[in-house]
Amino acid sequence: ARTPPPPFPASIMDGYAVRSADVPGTLRVVGAARAGAPLGPSADGSETHTGAGRAVYITTGAPVPPGFDAVVPVERVSFPKGEGSDAVAVADAFVPGANVRSVGSDIQRGEVLLHAGDRVGPHELGIAALAGVSEARTRRAPTVAVLSTGDELADPYARMYKPNGQTDAPATIDRSAAASSSDRLDVSAGSIFDANRHMLLACAREAGARVMDLGIVRDDPDALAGAVAKAMDAGADVVVASGGVSEGDKDHLKDVLLGSFGRIAGVVHFGRVMMKPGKPLTFAEIHRVSRTDSEDRSEDRDESRTQLDGKKTNKKPVLAFGLPGNPVSAAVTFALVVAPAVRRMLGWVDPRPRRLQAVLAQDIALDKERPEYHRATLDWEANDSSANLPLARSTGRQISSRLTSMRGAEALLELPRGPGFVAKGTVVSALVIRDIGTQGGLQMPRVRPKVVRPENAHDRVLAAADAGVAKKALRDDEDDAKKFALRPKAIAVVTHPFVPAKSLSDLARESDVPDSDRAVTDEGNDDAAAILEATRRFLQRAGVSTDGDEKNAWRVFEARAENGTSRRLALAARAAAETASIVLIAPSGPSAVSSQAAVVAGTDLGFPGLAPRMRAPLEKKYDQSAKYDDDEERSEAEDAAALAAIAFRE
Repeated sequence: ARTPPPPFPASIMDGYAVRSADVPGTLRVVGAARAGAPLGPSADGSETHTGAGRAVYITTGAPVPPGFDAVVPVERVSFPKGEGSDAVAVADAFVPGANVRSVGSDIQRGEVLLHAGDRVGPHELGIAALAGVSEARTRRAPTVAVLSTGDELADPYARMYKPNGQTDAPATIDRSAAASSSDRLDVSAGSIFDANRHMLLACAREAGARVMDLGIVRDDPDALAGAVAKAMDAGADVVVASGGVSEGDKDHLKDVLLGSFGRIAGVVHFGRVMMKPGKPLTFAEIHRVSRTDSEDRSEDRDESRTQLDGKKTNKKPVLAFGLPGNPVSAAVTFALVVAPAVRRMLGWVDPRPRRLQAVLAQDIALDKERPEYHRATLDWEANDSSANLPLARSTGRQISSRLTSMRGAEALLELPRGPGFVAKGTVVSALVIRDIGTQGGLQMPRVRPKVVRPENAHDRVLAAADAGVAKKALRDDEDDAKKFALRPKAIAVVTHPFVPAKSLSDLARESDVPDSDRAVTDEGNDDAAAILEATRRFLQRAGVSTDGDEKNAWRVFEARAENGTSRRLALAARAAAETASIVLIAPSGPSAVSSQAAVVAGTDLGFPGLAPRMRAPLEKKYDQSAKYDDDEERSEAEDAAALAAIAFRE
């Protein structure tokens, strides 16, 4: 990174830039700093903005003016002279750096943003732009030329366009022919439509390559050699041919790749693989060779040509893959062999298909001769296993000519050679061959994680306050303590009707309604059933539910409030406390603020983390407690309220 963003101290939120040494206190607003419009000098140039007791209005992302070291959020200030005046009051202290992004806090100067082998996606591009990086060395997308071989093939799109052998050239489409009533192609006896070429072109694009369509080549070795040579002359990095790699008398591809028919010469690394489907899979490295003077004159002469076996050849090797003619075999071998090669040429550090584990949804019989790559879909939603592995469902009959077995297939199950079968429920490995979840089955239930909160001074103060209140209550009123111990072993859950979020106009009409009577407007208001169920599960795990020993059994019951306002919830909680030892209040209001208010209203103790509009009563209690003399007599309620207020303040 040449430029460390942010290049200046920037405000994290809207508010007021201050000197931390000046707060708490009342400050005079002397200007404004906005994103793209930093604070300028005073009108006459005589006033110093950074003097003591001054503040500057600031927006998110704006430069913090020199001399200021903290930003107070706008919701944490008040206006003693009214809004729009030049005075703001800050009640709390703010440390230096509060709500300020320091220079280079997002990206440090000299920090490595992208490593060799990283894929440049939309987020990586954004990172580079943020740091001002406009140029970088990247891998060129390889060009993959695709052809189909076979005298029996007919192009289903022949009336609509012609392949022109150009890289990613748009097809020339005849709309009138496509729309005519006689455009239905009927293949002659012994012919079939060519599915492989169009499928493999799409697979190559999906893998990140540029493509070149070489069309259908008849079962003639000279024509095949000419098509491959044409692709190499056009700059192809990879040639993919489907068909012509088996053992028939019309299967010429291997001989062509070896150079038996001129124009090209190469080395075949393998021509048979122990796998199903895809046994005839062939891989070779080839070079362009010119045989005649006429061919020499028709070719571009460049410095990269050298002599090989007395013939002129291009030094650049081209990868050649001969895929089986059956469409499923072609699709599977492309996914397992060609696509990883393309990804490696693109610079991927690990180009292999991603492997995961899955649970079989049914028995699968094994092939007796070869290990199999079995097409399957993956479904996480249907599997209730604790391991949370997806269910793998076979796509049906796996014959290599049945291309519909690839429909929706997300993975290839790696199955061993038979005889025998793999039973339902067995965990197997699976190679992912497409984006999973596109067919559904990947919408997992939401998990609410257990939160481990760090212990701090605030927690210790609250614990001390609770302990102090409890000890004083037992000391002052042992009879009440004994009565409490004899209460029924019951937990009451206070619930309320669900109230959907209100519109802005509804909220405006409630502006003068006391907080305790406002209708709730929170999406969490329907959690009551979950709390009831969670309470029952807790008692079952503790072994004290009504299903266990009756002597130690606890019960759970629902106490229904009229609505979700804090006043009604508090009344329901007080009533429930007559017959229960523990009372839970279901969430109500934004961030459960109404439930928190109900706890305050329904008990003699306060509650930490209250909403701003609930602070005043506790702060008042705190101020009153500060006036008490240690020897002054106080009621239990006054003592409890004071302790809670002190705890809140700490």
